[in-house]
Amino acid sequence: MTSTDADSSHPVVLPAPATTMRKREAEEWILVLTAEDIASALIRRDGVFGVEVASRDASAAAEIISAWRAERAERARRMAVPVPRAATPVETAASYVFALGLLAFHLGLEYSTHRREFLDAGRSQAALVLDGEVWRLATALTLHADLPHVLGNTLFGGFFLAAVAGRLGIGVGVLCFVTTGTLGNLANAIYYGSAHSSVGASTGVFGLVGVLAGLAAWQRHQTAAPGRGAWVAFAAGLAIVAMLGSGGPRVDFSAHLFGLVAGGLTGLLVARPFAFRSRLTPIGQSIAATSAVAFVLGAWALALR
Repeated sequence: MTSTDADSSHPVVLPAPATTMRKREAEEWILVLTAEDIASALIRRDGVFGVEVASRDASAAAEIISAWRAERAERARRMAVPVPRAATPVETAASYVFALGLLAFHLGLEYSTHRREFLDAGRSQAALVLDGEVWRLATALTLHADLPHVLGNTLFGGFFLAAVAGRLGIGVGVLCFVTTGTLGNLANAIYYGSAHSSVGASTGVFGLVGVLAGLAAWQRHQTAAPGRGAWVAFAAGLAIVAMLGSGGPRVDFSAHLFGLVAGGLTGLLVARPFAFRSRLTPIGQSIAATSAVAFVLGAWALALR
């Protein structure tokens, strides 16, 4: 018995990874072990710092130090994730100029003799979309049933576009609006089949909400405590859709929901590249915005040919 007790109290030096070139880190390990009632001592051999403990405590001490190092590494990784920035005044102004373009287009049709022609050619009719007239998925984003509809999309569209522009740039934001709106309309047409027709930019507007939710979900997954990560951001996006996009007999809630889903997937897809790399240059933003506008104009050219 006496021999066993002597062996268990014999001092041993913990092997790697409980070694470091930094004295301060080894001193932190000493403090952590002291807090766990494990006696230890700081040693230095060949320029490497380590910890000496009684042999009976070696296994527990090694586990504690490994857990401590893992926690510190996780904390450093979270702190390395850049904080999203807000939109600049120029990006905000550009976002509302784009949104006001929807209002101007609606008013132009209202006071022209071609409104019915544009509605018939551009609305998203599920049967025609599934029959090959896929340009309707984009043209429908520029049409609105009435003035309150377009005013709501102008107000909230500008707001959410500015929020996306702050994170990704105005050109990429416009491209996200067109892309998520088009994909949302496609999913809606497939969901309903033949007996459905819709117009409005709100699918793209809620697509922007989805992009923001996807970006926030990735950010929270990287930085938030376990259990409080991505689902919080997606729940917030769903709440916005429920609050702004579910009232009224003529509201196409499924289109809003599909826009949110398309945006969420898009946000998750671009989150990491845009978090750790510089945003697109002004030329890149211009190309993104031009591509989005050209896509819509091309869709209208096909619709009115």
